[in-house]
Amino acid sequence: MGNKDWKTLAQKAANEQDPKKLLAIIQELNQALEERENQVRGRVSTKTAPGNRLLFVDDEPSIRLTLPPILQERGFQVQVAANVSEALAAIKAHQFDVLLSDINIDRESDGFTIVHAMREANPDCVTILLTGYPAFETAVRSIRAEVDDYFTKPADLNAIVNTIDRRLFARGIQRTFPPKKASQTSG
Repeated sequence: MGNKDWKTLAQKAANEQDPKKLLAIIQELNQALEERENQVRGRVSTKTAPGNRLLFVDDEPSIRLTLPPILQERGFQVQVAANVSEALAAIKAHQFDVLLSDINIDRESDGFTIVHAMREANPDCVTILLTGYPAFETAVRSIRAEVDDYFTKPADLNAIVNTIDRRLFARGIQRTFPPKKASQTSG
């Protein structure tokens, strides 16, 4: 199977009326997004670039493909994990300043497993959880797990970055930024 153009598949899905055909297109789109993610995944994390190290964990291919480049533009070195085992391996292998993780990964509340592992490995790491399914129980569990913040999807990226900046500052962690590119003026 060749590398399908995910934009074409997304457009095809938007116009499809037949539920069975739509499901098949969505499955094909998810596969194309995963292939695309695998192509760009190696380019997302740059070990030599300045910037605070951020571990981003989410099981949705489309979110893993779109959010990390935006976080990089905001000055973070981003490492991506698609599941709990990848996240735990990354935590063992690297030191992170920030954890940004979905709560529901493959099964309910796996984000808390990742937060616990991060707290054990690096107590000063800023931990932020994301969820598409907010619930009182997970909010209380977040407080008990000493999670720094809890956002519902779709989350405001500016609010997340501002929270990260405040939490890093409160911990005395210097927020580092990559060198600025030549600025472009917009008309």
